[in-house]
Amino acid sequence: MSSTIPVSETQFEYRGKRYSRHSGGDDYVRLVTDDAPTREAFPDAIEINDDPQDPWVKLPRRVISARYAQEVTGTWHGVPVTVGERIRTGLRRAMVRVWYAGTTPDEALAAGLDGNQNDGWSALTQPSEVDDVHVESTRHPMVSP
Repeated sequence: MSSTIPVSETQFEYRGKRYSRHSGGDDYVRLVTDDAPTREAFPDAIEINDDPQDPWVKLPRRVISARYAQEVTGTWHGVPVTVGERIRTGLRRAMVRVWYAGTTPDEALAAGLDGNQNDGWSALTQPSEVDDVHVESTRHPMVSP
């Protein structure tokens, strides 16, 4: 598998392009950008963070055209998993957290996942260790609060 894979996340569409959700509030959303955002690319921006380690743009929700729920699944050490967040900083940067998607606790433990039945089982791993990756994206219209 590739050294980078998509992760399960919420995405928002702005001006025809999808961006990962950074954070948000009732009337705004912060979107992760690939590079330092500019006023030209984001004319509706309320705030811009051009820090190369964490670039994002804050936009009013009213300018967002759609929300997407992206679910990424695969297998890790032979068991079904959901691919969660990507680590963005520090020594483990670019690693991903996988969550057990099966139903048998013994299978999760045997695969090397940490956790319990209440909190679930997870592991931090290199993206290249996740096999049979499947991405499902569902579009949801934006609804005014």
